[in-house]
Amino acid sequence: MPLNKLKEHNVGYRAWPKSFDPQRPTILMIHGAGGRSEVWNAQIRPLGRNFNAIAIDLPGHGNTSRNDLADISAYAQWLTQVTEACFETPVVLMGHSMGGAICQKVALQRPDLIKALILVGTAPRLKVAPVFLEGLKKNFSDTVDAIMKYAYSSSAPPIMLNQGAQLMKEVGQKALYNDFAACDRFDVRNEIHNIDLPTLIICGEEDKLTPPSLCKKLQEKIKQSKITIIPAAGHMVMIEAHRPFNEAVSIFITS
Repeated sequence: MPLNKLKEHNVGYRAWPKSFDPQRPTILMIHGAGGRSEVWNAQIRPLGRNFNAIAIDLPGHGNTSRNDLADISAYAQWLTQVTEACFETPVVLMGHSMGGAICQKVALQRPDLIKALILVGTAPRLKVAPVFLEGLKKNFSDTVDAIMKYAYSSSAPPIMLNQGAQLMKEVGQKALYNDFAACDRFDVRNEIHNIDLPTLIICGEEDKLTPPSLCKKLQEKIKQSKITIIPAAGHMVMIEAHRPFNEAVSIFITS
């Protein structure tokens, strides 16, 4: 069974239901830079009512060991190996930010592993402000706090920002810098039109890191795609606006 296989491959994960149902579609969720599977906590149980909802930790994050991956292609190769080894049928692959970049790479290289694609707060290119890259090297804690101010909408309660910063700091300086540097190098603008899978693109209306204008570039290039822009939400749209987010995901998969 997929959950047992994930354990065998030393992949940290959170899932609902606890027993995998092969008759249900499977959503495999990939977190962003400096994240881990728990960023999908507001999705796992609600979506798990109708689907196999599984959020995994990328290498060097959460409960997945190895901390030597420093580019999106390497992450994509790892995810391809895990998906191929652990799931007998194609999955709905859902990625946020850097996770969305990884999912784009897998969709370009191994579309046979994917039933449908959900890209959240991401784009075909993910340039990172030099001040963030430099700050993560020289002033780690304060820079993470500053990033959080860009990651959430103006209406997000301070506790969300504090929890997000704490989670990101726990990943550690080296892994977080590597993630942001990997995002900065990512660019599939000349390839993205080759994705030919049913695709849902979700973006927060107030996303400052991957604004709707960037997300719309995905929708313009991917043939079978549609876009949902969720009001009053920022880059962490799946946390800030989990109910409309989950509804959009459910409708897309069931349709």
